[in-house]
Amino acid sequence: MNDIDEKFLNKLMADAIRSGEISSGLMDELVDHILAEPAAEVSEASKIHIKSRLKKRIEDAAITTACVAVKIERTTPLGRYVESVREQAGLDRTAIGTRLHKAADFVERFERGHINPLQLSTTDFADITELFQIKLSFLPAMIAASMATAGAKHGYRAIARSHGGIGHNQRGEDVERALEVFARSVKPKVPSGGSGSEDIQTYLAKVGAELKRRGRTDLTT
Repeated sequence: MNDIDEKFLNKLMADAIRSGEISSGLMDELVDHILAEPAAEVSEASKIHIKSRLKKRIEDAAITTACVAVKIERTTPLGRYVESVREQAGLDRTAIGTRLHKAADFVERFERGHINPLQLSTTDFADITELFQIKLSFLPAMIAASMATAGAKHGYRAIARSHGGIGHNQRGEDVERALEVFARSVKPKVPSGGSGSEDIQTYLAKVGAELKRRGRTDLTT
């Protein structure tokens, strides 16, 4: 049952809000509309499918609101921007991983800059771009910032280990954030070619083609 009746979706959302399964932190007008919908009989299989769609709608709404609240800056590493939006939206890494068809560990590594964005498949990268509503025009500089910061952090880790500093397994989230803040504060050298490097531009051209194939031309500007 691929095309679920909108009334079913609204009814299920209303039931979930009444039962407390889902937060009613949505637009008042939408909630009022949902709660006004008449009851409808839905099979268990349909309920599971509808709940999945419903969950995505609520997550998308939360991310959209978070994107407005979190100012996007081209100098921000891509992973940290994703993290800021995710946290503002009140979503954990497991929820984001589910949307991206990845494990929570992947989301953590991406946010921390342990994954080179250019090493992702264009499909995976387009998934991230689409979910977090990032326009392609912002991405060259954000990717360059990610790569520069990751390179600087790697160098500082090596120095710390050589002097008996923090070992690999001892680095927690707070230490990782502090290391990144320091790396960014000393303005690490951007990889050759910067945000306009041929590798980045070629990669993003492929991502743009994938987004157009999905009908997301709004993100290709």
